[in-house]
Amino acid sequence: MDTSLTDRDTDAGLRIRSAAVLLFARQGYAATSIRDLARAVNLTNAGIYHHVSSKEALLADLMRAGHRGLIDATARLLDGVQQPSDRLALLIASLTAIHARSPLTTRVMDGELRSLTPGSTAHDEIIALRDEYEDHWRRALADGAGQGVFRVADQKLSRLALMSMCTGTSEWYRPDGDSSLEQVCAEFVAIGLAAVRAPARPTASADLSLLPDFPWEPPDA
Repeated sequence: MDTSLTDRDTDAGLRIRSAAVLLFARQGYAATSIRDLARAVNLTNAGIYHHVSSKEALLADLMRAGHRGLIDATARLLDGVQQPSDRLALLIASLTAIHARSPLTTRVMDGELRSLTPGSTAHDEIIALRDEYEDHWRRALADGAGQGVFRVADQKLSRLALMSMCTGTSEWYRPDGDSSLEQVCAEFVAIGLAAVRAPARPTASADLSLLPDFPWEPPDA
C-alpha cells in the first residue's frame, strides 16, 4: 500500500470534518452546502464525495464520534465512584469542560439532531447514544434523592437545568478569560450541588486529562 496516499486521504478527511464542524456550528447544517465544504478545504465537490458519502452521513459521523467520546470518558470518570454527590460533581465538571474545550463540536452534537432524517438508522442511533449518556445523570439524581442526600421536586427538570448550565460554556467560555476552566468547573459543581440541596462535603474532582479531544475541532475557533 502507498502510505503517502493513505496519509493524504486521512489529512483530507480530517480537514473536511474540521470545515464541517466550523460551518455547521456557525451557520447551521441546513445552510451549509457541499460546495461550501469544498470551497473551505480547496477541493472539488467530487473530492468531498471521495471521503464522505453525503452531507448527512458526515453530520452523523461527527455526532456519533462526539457522543461516543463523551460516553467513554464519562464511564472512565465514574468508574468505582459510589456516592451520588461525587458522581453528580464529576458529571457537571466533565460536561462543562468538554463543551468549553470543544465548543463547535458540542454545538453540533447538541443542536443538529433535528437535521438527521427522522426514523433513519443514524437518527435512532444518535438518540440512543444521547439517552445512554443522560442515563448517568438520571441515575445519579435518582440515587441521591432515594438516599435522601438530594432534595429535588422534579428530577427531570433538575437534570435539564444542570445540563443546560454545563453545555452553555460552548457559547461563552474563552481560555483567555477571567476564570480558568478548572475554576469554572469547580464553581459549577458548587452551584449544581447547592441546586439539589446536597450537604456540603468534599467531592471528587474530575481528571480533565480523561476527557476526549476531538481532532477535527478547529483550534482557533
